[in-house]
Amino acid sequence: MLYWAVGITNASVETKVFNKWTFNSDIVYSPWKSIQGNHFEFVQIIPEARFYPKGAFNGVYFGAYASFIAFDMTKWNYWNKGLHQIGRGFALGGSLGYEHKINSRLLMDVYLGAGWHNSQYRGYRTRTGEQNGSAEWLPYKVGITIGYRL
Repeated sequence: MLYWAVGITNASVETKVFNKWTFNSDIVYSPWKSIQGNHFEFVQIIPEARFYPKGAFNGVYFGAYASFIAFDMTKWNYWNKGLHQIGRGFALGGSLGYEHKINSRLLMDVYLGAGWHNSQYRGYRTRTGEQNGSAEWLPYKVGITIGYRL
């Protein structure tokens, strides 16, 4: 919901595969080439297999996912410092979540995910084109989603 509020597309589709298994796929797209001079353009795809002990779409679930991202962005700790990175990344991880049926059509999904992330990118000084580089762990795949059942 927060992504949509700031103009970032975050769409997800989940479908039942077996009695206790579903497949979920998210796509997150930020079209913002610049926010106050800071790069913030990216696309991320997150396919995920989910296991629900009580049956598909019912309560607690455990997930395993892979994430692919392409980006031209300014990292949070470089905001307003004239630095940005262009590259791509890959992640493997696990998630824990809870789906709650609000009514026959609406549901709420609360989730947390963590894992290993590898990025290949080049860092640039925005004004001079000079390269820099760094790496770090960042939190990701945390949220609350309101879903609509078709």
